[in-house]
Amino acid sequence: MDALIPPAVSAELLRSLFAFLKVSGMVLLIVTPIITVMELLRIYHWLDRLLTPLHHLFYWMRIRKESVVALVVGLIFGIAYGGGVMMEEKNSGALNKRDALLIGVFLSLCHALIEDTLIFAAIGADLLIILFVRTGFAVLVILILSRLLPRGPKIS
Repeated sequence: MDALIPPAVSAELLRSLFAFLKVSGMVLLIVTPIITVMELLRIYHWLDRLLTPLHHLFYWMRIRKESVVALVVGLIFGIAYGGGVMMEEKNSGALNKRDALLIGVFLSLCHALIEDTLIFAAIGADLLIILFVRTGFAVLVILILSRLLPRGPKIS
């Protein structure tokens, strides 16, 4: 009786499965320590101590100090996690419309900067090109946008 799947197809499926497992393992090895460090920063309230220096780092965006957490979380972990933090910050009243727009646009262009860059580098992409092109374009857009938007009141 002939096999239902030809041997060439079966071998290719097996190679694809192993390649998928390899990439999934690399993602797990990169993402797990990042999430662990972030949770430790939150648990021990070290994140609060980092806000002032981080605000100085992102001063060029003209966002308030309270908005920096959502930006940093989005840069490290991606747009979904950063978006969740943004919603939490908005509900607490710490995030205004202007900051939310600037952070949202920046994260749309440059989300998961560390995580994605490490993953792409692990599969062979040029780390510096990815990092500089993504960051440079996002910075340029936000520099322009932050000067065009008037500073507004906090969202209630």
